[in-house]
Amino acid sequence: MRLTRRALAAAALSPLAAPAIAQPRAIRLMLDWVPQGYHSAWFLAAERGHFARAGLAVQIQRGFGSGDVITRLGAGTADIGFGDPGAAVKFNADNPDRALVNVFQYFDRTLAGVITLRGRGIERPADLRGKRLVAPPGDSGRVLFPAFAQANGIPAESISWINVAPPLREPMLFRGEADAITAFISGAFFALRALGANPADILMFPFNAHGVDIYGNALLVPATTARQEPNMVRAFVAATVHGLKEVLADPAAAIAAVRAREQLADPALEDERMRFIFRHVLDTPAVAQHGVGHVEEARAAGLVALMARAFEVANPAPWQALFRTEFLPPAAERMLPPLPR
Repeated sequence: MRLTRRALAAAALSPLAAPAIAQPRAIRLMLDWVPQGYHSAWFLAAERGHFARAGLAVQIQRGFGSGDVITRLGAGTADIGFGDPGAAVKFNADNPDRALVNVFQYFDRTLAGVITLRGRGIERPADLRGKRLVAPPGDSGRVLFPAFAQANGIPAESISWINVAPPLREPMLFRGEADAITAFISGAFFALRALGANPADILMFPFNAHGVDIYGNALLVPATTARQEPNMVRAFVAATVHGLKEVLADPAAAIAAVRAREQLADPALEDERMRFIFRHVLDTPAVAQHGVGHVEEARAAGLVALMARAFEVANPAPWQALFRTEFLPPAAERMLPPLPR
């Protein structure tokens, strides 16, 4: 019996016409912190069905910093994590059987930097000589500070470090108990403003703008997952890019998606924070020319070498083992619309 064109079309649309996904692949995505505006690509991707259409059931969990992300991925209690790829250099050297890989270099620049306030005698990085800096011992900005100091002619031994828990860092700077801090500029700026600092008095020296040109946060997955489920990883990265492009096209919807998951979020603050961060990490020549997720050999190799020195890793794996670009969509699909201002 011959089928009509209408019957053939109906058959093509039926569930039997293509392999059905028996059950969506459950994914535990670990964020670097409590859900905020800059995480909105994943919330919007979930809300608008990008994950579901790829056969992924994504559960988004808050994190407690990149160190926590690395630990959870290594322990198998998270499947994909958003964190600092530099933190994986030492972990991979210590745990080669549980190594992690960077499958999507989301932030083209690190947010780490030095922050101070006017009136502390610090108008440029070189003025940090002999000053008191506050930071937790494992803070990424503190780990990177020796490279920043070398690039800006600051004798590292001239710095007096004050060890504190993260919540005490900005208050101590605000009260004058320290001259500067190392932190993510995005967190420090809004924390200091909330304490009462005049935004015009907050001076920030981002590392990327002062001689330490390294990447920021990325999507990390266990190397075994990348090897065993490459199509799943590609689908997740593609859905992330779709979500990001929709965030940039519709920031209000992005913030609403975050607010739906995090009831304590202040929509106006998260919108401002998102724009602040995206201007720093996505409004870059590399992203404009090559699209989000692009990796440059020299910068990737430099990050691995810098972190190996910082953590005294004698024989780090080559940068190609950490930075994996085969999971990216084509460059044309990674070009971004104009960033919201």
